[in-house]
Amino acid sequence: MLTICIPAYRPQNFLERVPVSVQAQTFRDFRVVISNDGGFERESFEPFRRMANVRIHHQPTRLGWVENANWLIRRVKTPYFAILPQDDTIEPDYYAALVDLLEKTPAAGSACTAIQTVGRPDEHIICSKNVSGDLEERISQVFRMSYAGVSFRAVNRTPANLRDLTVPGNRFDNMFADSTWIMRQAIQGEMLYLDRPLYRKLYHSGNTHMGWLETPARTLALAWLRYCQQMAIYAAWSMVDETLREVIGDLACERAFSRDNGLRPLAVSRAFDAIWSQSEQDLRQERMKTALWRSLQQGQGGCYTWRKYMHRLV
Repeated sequence: MLTICIPAYRPQNFLERVPVSVQAQTFRDFRVVISNDGGFERESFEPFRRMANVRIHHQPTRLGWVENANWLIRRVKTPYFAILPQDDTIEPDYYAALVDLLEKTPAAGSACTAIQTVGRPDEHIICSKNVSGDLEERISQVFRMSYAGVSFRAVNRTPANLRDLTVPGNRFDNMFADSTWIMRQAIQGEMLYLDRPLYRKLYHSGNTHMGWLETPARTLALAWLRYCQQMAIYAAWSMVDETLREVIGDLACERAFSRDNGLRPLAVSRAFDAIWSQSEQDLRQERMKTALWRSLQQGQGGCYTWRKYMHRLV
């Protein structure tokens, strides 16, 4: 069985598209759980009340998009779960195709498809790729793959401890949190990718992602550094070999200061250049390497030790 988690917040008219999309699925062994963040616009949820396998929770307070998603994840009790944002739609065979992939591949922890963007002048398909091999190989691949959070929409195999797949937030309006989650998925198992655009992501003025485009340069740059640090935290925490942890530190620094637009968004590179000279960027990169190295020497690279040293960078 699959739990479809829908974190919602002031959905306006967008939510009306989702019941139609979900009800049209050829895969029928699912339940839908919706969390209405802050309890706003309750009338928007009426279309779901006609569906027998739907539960709606109106939150009494505002949680924020990350904690709202985590509220849903922590309550999953089925073998598989997936996050479905309130304004996106899926093709009828979306869940059938992904659950089938996971059932045929026991080593896999998640499966996703390509994403078709809708509502942008430059509508296009966002692609991803398979992440396979042992833990070390998967971690290395994630550090070298696109930052796009394609697999945030994946079907996931539910872990024994649900906290292992909660979404990591940050103090920069949770920017890149969906991309940070990719590392957590890779730690759980192989990540399968189906190169078909079965998912349609709607862009509009109320999108969280669209709001990030207005982020001040300094906030954007610091959010990117935090994203790279958080990926290193989770990767290192999963490793026993100290030598491999050192490699993780190098990979995190390489990604944080990369000039490759596939690894780091062009907007982030521009933000770095707007607030720091090249010499200042070089200095920050050295500081980041030093912080990671110290964390390896003290506390054996434990999760909280990593956080202690990394926090000083931003």
